[in-house]
Amino acid sequence: MRRSVGILVALGIVGMVGIAFSQNPARKIEVTSLDEMVKKNPLGPGGPTAKVSGNTKTDTTELQVIEMSKIRMHHHELEDHIVYVARGRGMARLGDEEREVKTGDILTIPKRIPHGFTKIGDENLVLVVVATVGWKPLEDTKFYE
Repeated sequence: MRRSVGILVALGIVGMVGIAFSQNPARKIEVTSLDEMVKKNPLGPGGPTAKVSGNTKTDTTELQVIEMSKIRMHHHELEDHIVYVARGRGMARLGDEEREVKTGDILTIPKRIPHGFTKIGDENLVLVVVATVGWKPLEDTKFYE
């Protein structure tokens, strides 16, 4: 079942990329993998608790791969996000709700809803975040902690 959800997410992302490329055929198709993105920019010990390991975008959509042990409670004023948990387990705080998330889970996080994540166990969480292109996390993010 988890693999099916992962495949559906991947197909949805490929579909979005295909639509954007059909609107701008001058762009070339780029292929990478989650493993390659995380390997190029890993989250190291003693450093930040969250790091964008890689990103890719089309004219209308941006996808970020975030490796994290903890992301403080925050919200985004302008952006809705779709988050796919690609690796690991963690606790997600979403507004007043707290719940465990695991590999294969998909979360929709509307703008202005406070949220944060903390890993469970030794493995970092790897999140795939889809947002509209032009997302400026440093300008749009309001932290609570």
